[in-house]
Amino acid sequence: MKKVKTGMGRRSFIKNVSLAGGGLLIGFNWLACKRAAEENGEEVAMQMPDEWFELNGYLKIGDNGIVTIYSPNPEIGQNVKTAMPMIVAEELDVDWNNVIVEQAPLNLDVFTRQLAGGSQSIRQGWEPLRMAGATAKQMLLSAAAKEWEVPVTELSVDKGIISHKASDRSIGYGEIAKAATKIEVPDEIELKDNSDFKIIGTSRKNVDAKKIVTGKPLYGLDIYEDDMLIAMIVQPPAFGMEFKSMDAAKAKEMPGIKDIFTIDTYPEDMEREWSDVAAFSKLVVVVGESTWQVMQAKKALNVEWDLNPDLTHQMQILEKSPGMEDTGGLENSDMHTALMSDAGPAKSEVVRKDGDPESAFSNAARVIERSYSCPFLAHNCMEPMNFYANVTDEKAELLGPIQTPEFAEKSVNKRLGFELDKIDVQMTRMGGGFGRRLYGNFLVEAAVISQKMKRPIKSMSK
Repeated sequence: MKKVKTGMGRRSFIKNVSLAGGGLLIGFNWLACKRAAEENGEEVAMQMPDEWFELNGYLKIGDNGIVTIYSPNPEIGQNVKTAMPMIVAEELDVDWNNVIVEQAPLNLDVFTRQLAGGSQSIRQGWEPLRMAGATAKQMLLSAAAKEWEVPVTELSVDKGIISHKASDRSIGYGEIAKAATKIEVPDEIELKDNSDFKIIGTSRKNVDAKKIVTGKPLYGLDIYEDDMLIAMIVQPPAFGMEFKSMDAAKAKEMPGIKDIFTIDTYPEDMEREWSDVAAFSKLVVVVGESTWQVMQAKKALNVEWDLNPDLTHQMQILEKSPGMEDTGGLENSDMHTALMSDAGPAKSEVVRKDGDPESAFSNAARVIERSYSCPFLAHNCMEPMNFYANVTDEKAELLGPIQTPEFAEKSVNKRLGFELDKIDVQMTRMGGGFGRRLYGNFLVEAAVISQKMKRPIKSMSK
């Protein structure tokens, strides 16, 4: 076994990942919470506990031995919502059939690197996840040893059952969990050898599979609240365009429409990087009672757009490419083709040379030169950009599909001026991302719209 230092005190490690003062609750996953009945092999739902005991921010144990494990990172289809809890369950030594998986909200006091990008979720979470399970197991063992007045080294555990062979006693996690919450977090714990793994490396069902195939609420677009309004963003028609004017008179008179206005998620007096200029320019917002009503109102709008003069870099490129001024924007296939053509003949620097390529070419029986090109292929998400926001004077509740909740929280903090502890970001499963959900402009937009409307809203955009 590998011994590691926990490197954390009880206060930080035990800190609850549930939201202070309430908040939105993302539904439990029930697929991992079913087990076969011994008599007829039918799946039956497990009995929910009467009381839960939190041993650390990653998990809680019910009085009947059921374990809820929080999956910290956003689920974008890479199946970390299944894989990450498996790592915790492995070190906890719990029966996977007794595990409930729940998506954790953003909580950097407990979790680290809560983002989906770079294929790093398991790599970066490997040790913290194992430590969470192993630490909880050690606390449970210590509680049992204390109750039985025996050395903890004489105890063993398998599938959530602690045993003392010498006295032929055993106790389930659920029976000792309350006592374990009073045990100090150990300074050092032992992690399993890879050869002892029983869950890691095995095939397990995707914990969201049943919801996915039966169309149960799971994604951001599935969010509905009784008093919620629908908001849609009217985006510029091309990159580099900015809002000039609009005629919204007809659209405002349409059924169900509450308001039509413009927002700037980064006002002029706020510092912003060059990359913010295009992503956070002034946008047109249509707010109404239903998705259909808002879609129809969008079609009735007459909006004019201009080139954004702040995009100086693109403007310089445009000046070097005569004839492109009338393309309607600063990003198009003709421009990229011209840029690649300019770059091709440019002299390059040789950083490595093996053999004698000049001789090989000169002595070749035949030299073939070809150039290939292909159109830009957009990695469009199946689920449009969306986010639920309920912003009041006291707090901002945000729920939806986002790859980088930590960065998005800081953007809301910057834009709304709320302290971070007043911003609650929770994640839903994502219907695709491909990097499009790395930048949380759609989350900031939802927060700004909700604050202006003084109502909970679900915002949708491209």
